[in-house]
Amino acid sequence: MSNRIVSIHGWMILLIAVAAMAGCGNSEKRSQYSSDGRADSAGLRQDAHGTSEPDVLRIREDLVRDRLWVLTLDEVRVYNTATTGKRLIRKIALPNWSVVGFRNVCMPDMALDRAGSAYISNNGQARLLRIDADRFDLKDHAISFHEKEGRDIGFGALGFAADGTLFARTTPGGLLWKIDITKAGAVMIEVNKKLPLDECAITTQLLNGFERS
Repeated sequence: MSNRIVSIHGWMILLIAVAAMAGCGNSEKRSQYSSDGRADSAGLRQDAHGTSEPDVLRIREDLVRDRLWVLTLDEVRVYNTATTGKRLIRKIALPNWSVVGFRNVCMPDMALDRAGSAYISNNGQARLLRIDADRFDLKDHAISFHEKEGRDIGFGALGFAADGTLFARTTPGGLLWKIDITKAGAVMIEVNKKLPLDECAITTQLLNGFERS
């Protein structure tokens, strides 16, 4: 059965997210890995890449490997962008993945690590999916919260710091967590200054400020 958003509010949020991605300009300078938590991190236009389908949630570009990763409600599509146009090289189904669409819940996110592998959040459960950059294997990681055991919360925004550390923000609430995939755990980050009001984003500026502190 196809993954579907479970409430009408989810469709409203999804349409807003897709419209925001479609309206992004190309004025931002792109980094090597377009993997920060904002939907417009790469300055991409969906229509420019032929990814304007209504089920698209996130688009991430790996400039080092000439790949475009597209997250939809049911699957991840990986394209080769080395030549004119784009060529689909793999589709990875997400059979046990679901999207929660309640009000004030962030959409799932996708981030690429330095090896080119993709991490996908689950916005209703504390789980992360990992797709290997070489074999495209899919692995499901259940994450334990050290400070908030037993709470039924998921992850919205994902982002990698310069040193490769993975950070996530829980939804709802927008708390910042440091994720250790090898230990399947998350440690809450205490910050001296208030986090940005956008609970659904982890920006490069946020991570750089945290590293400096």
